[in-house]
Amino acid sequence: MKKLAILFISTVVLFLTGCAAYKPVPEGYAGPVAMVRDSTEIEDGTKARMFFIEQVDGNRIDNSRSATKQSNYGRGFSLATQIVERAVPIETMKVKLVGTHVVGAPIHEFASRMAGTFFDVEGVVEFTPKPNGKYIVKGVLKKGASSIWVEDEANNEPATIKIVSK
Repeated sequence: MKKLAILFISTVVLFLTGCAAYKPVPEGYAGPVAMVRDSTEIEDGTKARMFFIEQVDGNRIDNSRSATKQSNYGRGFSLATQIVERAVPIETMKVKLVGTHVVGAPIHEFASRMAGTFFDVEGVVEFTPKPNGKYIVKGVLKKGASSIWVEDEANNEPATIKIVSK
């Protein structure tokens, strides 16, 4: 019985620590930072296009898709998107960018995929932000030509290479 209790507690601890999202700017960091914001484009009250950073240097971070899923739980088909903005340190990093449709209900995603109207694109790029820079994750979702990149808000120019779906 004691071994079972230890196994259960160990499993719970591992699960809970696995849920914590990585913070790109560590506690106590005093250096310069830049801000990066995810973006969405609403198609209707049940579906949107979303462009976000999913990982920094291989570590999963909080993003707009996870925030949207959490805030829409139990609401059926309706969808209210949440935009996440985060600070990042001024250093070269590898970021995993994701562009995808998001929907209020899983059955809607299934139906959209079957109808050929659910698109996504993802990939890893190098990103070196400038001190006090402001950036936004941008993209295009369409059949055979989806793309995603990070854009500098100061000049509307890409700050990373564009990832293009094939």
